[in-house]
Formats: sequence, C-alpha cells, structure tokens
Amino acid sequence: MTSSNAVTTGDGTDLGGPPPRTIPTLDISEFRRGGPDADAFLAGLREAAHGPGFFYLVGHGVPGELTERVLSLSRRFFHQPEADRLAIENVNSPHFRGYTRLGHEITGGRRDLREQIDIGDERPARTLGPDDPVYLRLDGPNQWPPAVPELRGAVGAYMTALGALAQVLVRAFAASLGLAADHLDPTFAEEPRSHLKVIRYLAPPPDEYGPGYDQGVGDHADGGFVTFVLQDETGGLEVADGAGGWSAAPPVPGTFVVNIGEMFELATHRYYRATRHRVVSPPAGRERVSVAFFFGPRLSATLAPLPLPDDLLRQVPPGGSPDPDNPIFANQGVNTLKSWLRSHPEVARRHYADVAAPAAGSAGPAY
Repeated sequence: MTSSNAVTTGDGTDLGGPPPRTIPTLDISEFRRGGPDADAFLAGLREAAHGPGFFYLVGHGVPGELTERVLSLSRRFFHQPEADRLAIENVNSPHFRGYTRLGHEITGGRRDLREQIDIGDERPARTLGPDDPVYLRLDGPNQWPPAVPELRGAVGAYMTALGALAQVLVRAFAASLGLAADHLDPTFAEEPRSHLKVIRYLAPPPDEYGPGYDQGVGDHADGGFVTFVLQDETGGLEVADGAGGWSAAPPVPGTFVVNIGEMFELATHRYYRATRHRVVSPPAGRERVSVAFFFGPRLSATLAPLPLPDDLLRQVPPGGSPDPDNPIFANQGVNTLKSWLRSHPEVARRHYADVAAPAAGSAGPAY
C-alpha cells in the first residue's frame, strides 16, 4: 500500500492531489498476535490515517455481547421519564459529567439534536491550590442513573476493554510511523484519559427548529488523540470527502469506526489527519444510538512533535492549523477544557464563570 504525497484538509480545501480514498476496513488481530501479516496491517493503518483519517476496525477482540449490552442499556436509559434522566443532569457536575438534554450541546455555534450521557474515568475530585492549572477541575466522579443501575457495570467493562484496545492501537500507530512500537508508551503510561459519550439522536421536535434542520452533530474534528465509535443499525455519520462534500460511514456490524484527533494530527506534523465529520439527524419516528470513546494522555501531558522519518515529513501539507478560529493546544488539559467550555455553555456559566476560554498565545503552545 502506498500513500499519496498530497493531502486535503477536512473542510475540502485543496492542498494539491487527489481526495481521500474510501473509508477502509482494517483487521488489527494480526498485530495483536504479532502474526506474519502485522506489517500489512501497519501499512494499511498508515494509509488510512494519512488519507481519509477514518477507518473501520475489526479483529479488535471486544465481545459483541458487551457492545450489544451497552447499546441496549443506553436505549433503556433514554426511554426513561424525563425526571429520571434529569436526575443526573450535567449542569450539576463541575466535571461536565452526566445527562445533557436534547439541543443543549453546541457544535459550530449551533444546537445539536442529540441527548447524551458523558462519562469519564472514575476519579475523586481534586482540591486545587491557587497555582494549580484550572483544567484539573475536570477530574471527578461520574453521575450514574438510579433508574438503570446496570449501566454503570456495563459501561465500566466497556471502557476497560476499549482502553486496552486503545493502548494496542497507540503502539500500532507508533510502528506505522516508522518509530519503535513503544515510542508513545511513556505518554500514556500514567493516568491516560478516557471519555465516553452515550448518545441518542432524534429528529427535530415539531416547531422548535427551522425547516430542514438536521444537525445531529455539527461539522467538526475531534480534538483529542483517537476516537472509537460504536454505531447501532441507524446511519447518519458522514465524513468530509476532501472535495467539498460528504461520504457516509454506514454502520457495519462488529466494527468500530476509528478516527484521528487533532492533537495526534499535530504531533505527526499533520501527516495523520483529523478529518471533519458530522451526524445527520434520523428521519421522524426513528432514533440513532451510538457510543463514542475518546482516548488520550493524562490531563497534564504535552504531546511533543514526533520524530518522523524524512520520507513521511516530505508528505506533510504546507500551512498551519486548518481552523485558525479553533487553536489546538499541545497540552491535553488546556485543549480538553477549551472544548468543554465551548460545547456546554450552561455548565461553563455555573461552574467556570471565573475562567476565560484559552486563546492562541495565552495558554502554552498552540498550533
């Protein structure tokens, strides 16, 4: 497999050369076993991460019974009376954990037609001193729904399984870039950060949105390191095709859709791509449930640019960040807090009124 010398940004800006290819399917089982086809997997991984920035992952070893249980319990939660869902509303959490009502998360300045539960690593809230970085407020306990007590155990098992898979994929990413497989191990050795969004997408409520409004999630790129998406049978995920349009990423049983985050894009000098994507609302009378798992290093980690081989560096596109209005910081905590303050203004007003969103040049290295 070969990689093109040219890249397009996720918003369709042409940097020279052909558009990204169709989203491929990669089997990680040989790499997990150290089998004879591991090198073929690494070549495919390099091509996928450098090209579309998205791929379907199979051979991952996560039991289908576990993924189906998480989806089933998630649907059960979303079908509870509103009072039971609001019992864990995220405005009560300074850690941005818990339930978000339909239309209360913002992407690209517009309301998303989704409701969700945000769940993170189960850690105690920190007691901060005056010189501690404000992003450490993000650590803390989750809110779990009393109406569906089984969700906690299922999600905990799922996050453990995905965390282990993510660590394997991090090693594969390093090897795919011509580095030692353990090159990134120190970055993720201590308190790697996991975050889960359990999401239900609905058609717009009658008379609340303008005609044709179908923003399940608005056009965006993920800000972290790598994302794994579990989809139910209802489609809606679309990926920027590099030519100003969108390509569907339909659900495929037994797979995760994996995509590169902006911090990893920056660490690879933009050789690997954080491609923009969106979710289109389902039609009236349908719902879509998905589970997005975001994996990155500890909050205090700073991702230094990786020492890529010269042949890969020659394929890096010119220019800086493709979105100057959304600076990406090399520090995980600063970058994560920036995203939360933008997307959840009600939580920000209640718990972060003393904090201004970081801007380029004011909060450490930015790109």
